[in-house]
Amino acid sequence: MDKERRTISIRLDDEVHKTPETHKESAAAEEKEFEWILPERRDSKKIVELKKRHSQKKASSFFDQSKKNPRLPVGRKKKKHFVPSKNVITLHKKVVASVVFAIALGVLFGFGLLMVFGGESVATPSNKPSEAAPVTASQMDLSFDFHVVQSGAYETKESAREFQEKLKDQGLPATIFKGEKYFLLIGVAASAEGQDALAAYFENNGQDVYKKLWTIDGTSVVASAEMESHLQEGRELIEQLTKLDLVALSDGEVSNSEVTEVVQAIQTWNGKGDKLEGWKEGEGKALAENLSAASKEIETYSSEKTVSSLWIAQQHLLDALETYQEVVESLK
Repeated sequence: MDKERRTISIRLDDEVHKTPETHKESAAAEEKEFEWILPERRDSKKIVELKKRHSQKKASSFFDQSKKNPRLPVGRKKKKHFVPSKNVITLHKKVVASVVFAIALGVLFGFGLLMVFGGESVATPSNKPSEAAPVTASQMDLSFDFHVVQSGAYETKESAREFQEKLKDQGLPATIFKGEKYFLLIGVAASAEGQDALAAYFENNGQDVYKKLWTIDGTSVVASAEMESHLQEGRELIEQLTKLDLVALSDGEVSNSEVTEVVQAIQTWNGKGDKLEGWKEGEGKALAENLSAASKEIETYSSEKTVSSLWIAQQHLLDALETYQEVVESLK
């Protein structure tokens, strides 16, 4: 890849300060270049601080006798046939009857147990229509990378909040992100060029800043297909708003049609979120509110050209990214 050296200019009291920055660009990049320049703020208004679901065998009678009279051995007398008495025959009949009755009783008892304990497995299929299967959750990746300008990193949230309030008093955006530490982020851009312009602006206003790529880890997230689609759309809307905001801050041309299109897209997206179970009760509601607020500020700038609206939009976009991160982490 070819390396191209780019100079980012910041206008400060009619003086032009040039900050050289080198970026790698692909060979397929468009030839048209956009000069990222953040002019001095033209509005003294300060940024408003926002508040922030699972076979039976037949018994043979032992009384059966052979009809044949076999010959007796020579020298032996023929024995007399034993003729059982009526009492003996009656007794044997009773025994046989008892055995048959016991067998029949056992068969009936076993069949009854089978019906009681095996009823579910042998039940005939119902003619009722089957209910719809519940929506199953799947594993997906909702990771998100974006360029940020960082003011500082702090061990405790209280320390980060103290410096956050100081920056807001100066009319600058500031949002606390939780990572290995508490990071105070004061700018967000959709590209490295926009990140450079933001960093140069803050440095020229006396701020010590750091440029970094912030990653929201969205791997191993388990959610429904509807939730996945909704969050992906929200991520795209954040990117669109961030691009529009940085172009406007650099005195670039932002058409009314572009602003109107993204505002309507956010309204449609919010309507879909209202139908998602648990969306309005969790961080999803805060994400929707921040996106709506950012789009309204950009819309205000488009009609009134108030630069302070663009910095307020930066605050809402930072808050939207922070709530997006919380939503993703809650789904792991």
